[in-house]
Amino acid sequence: MTPPSTSRHPLTSAPHPPAPYDPWVDVRQNWPHVLVVIEPMTGDLLGEVRDDGRLIALRADTSAAQRRCTLTHELVHLERGILDCGPWLQREEDLVHAEVSRRLIPLAALAAAIRELGGVDDPAAIAHWLEVDSETLAVRLNRMRSTERRLLQHAQH
Repeated sequence: MTPPSTSRHPLTSAPHPPAPYDPWVDVRQNWPHVLVVIEPMTGDLLGEVRDDGRLIALRADTSAAQRRCTLTHELVHLERGILDCGPWLQREEDLVHAEVSRRLIPLAALAAAIRELGGVDDPAAIAHWLEVDSETLAVRLNRMRSTERRLLQHAQH
């Protein structure tokens, strides 16, 4: 006798959800030659890759969520092999921001946050729940594919 088929919604009932991405684990496991330091920085810079990819510096006066997002951002730059990006290469920065937002905010986690918090009216609360900064959440929401939007709308009801 075969077991009855069950219908599972992709955002709510995965039998074993994947572990969330952790940039600190990633740097330890996949980038052991890269030193991460937290230090004071001037201006608007939150982090940067230095010394030909051997050092990632993160801004000291930031929240844990900002450091998590910034470390992920710098790791994506390392993965892409583009270390000297800067604001003049906006296309590269946009691609990196999009990847960071997808990596740190899986659609199922976003759906769970929205359900838990009762909607999208408080983006700061959603960002806090997801342990990301507001910019990363905004990028994720603005760059969602139409299929993701439909799945998210379906999960809210």
